[in-house]
Amino acid sequence: MINHSFAVMAYKDSPFLSECLESLKTQTFQSEVYISTSTPSIFITEIAKKYDCKVFVSEPGKGIAHDWNFSLAQSKTKYVTLAHQDDLYLPDYAEKCFNAAEKFNDTLICFTKYKETLEENDRADTFMLRIKNLMLRFFMPFKKNLKIVFWKKLLLSTGCPISCPTVMYNSELLHEFKFSNEFAIDLDWDAWYRMTNLKGRFVFVSKVLVKHRIHVGSETSAGLNNNVRQNEDLKMFKRIWPSFIAKIFAKLYAGSYKSNTLE
Repeated sequence: MINHSFAVMAYKDSPFLSECLESLKTQTFQSEVYISTSTPSIFITEIAKKYDCKVFVSEPGKGIAHDWNFSLAQSKTKYVTLAHQDDLYLPDYAEKCFNAAEKFNDTLICFTKYKETLEENDRADTFMLRIKNLMLRFFMPFKKNLKIVFWKKLLLSTGCPISCPTVMYNSELLHEFKFSNEFAIDLDWDAWYRMTNLKGRFVFVSKVLVKHRIHVGSETSAGLNNNVRQNEDLKMFKRIWPSFIAKIFAKLYAGSYKSNTLE
């Protein structure tokens, strides 16, 4: 019985889509792999045929949150990972996450460490990665899972150390959960923060299992260039802290963005 799916979210004709699918098809753990897109094309269709993947097409122009929700909804398995089309998943990603999640009967999400890849060169030690790893070590020093609402919220109170491409969702417990169209970049941070109020735990696999690609066409890079990310970060901090403290955290947090440059 297959208990995990990779939902590959394809947007337009990414030159990295084939590499992403290759990394999913060579996993040590059997998973369903399918593509969801709001921008169907011959390019996507041909790659889907090559890797024997179904393609699900959503209504175009509805925004990222709609596309992500659509991708989640196509899964028929207990667990699903929203795979970003530009990223690479190490061979034991699915196996490690599934085994960690199955240790508990209330796992909401399971996530891992990651490193960046830039023009085929891996970057495992950037300022942003150091900050995120420090947050995870501080709030999860011994137990690699959080169940109590207070501690889950505290993990997300000074930034978002949970990398979206690494997250495996428990569809059975999150079948009614939806990403919010209030955000274009920080919809993952918003999602995790709202999930803190749900009964269940966040499980962390303290191992690098995903390579996140940094390139000029990525949503993160675009969001930084037009200040969407910075504005949404401030909105999230204001949800957690008084306004004057939120502004301080947002300014400090923005200092880590320099590691997302193409250098």
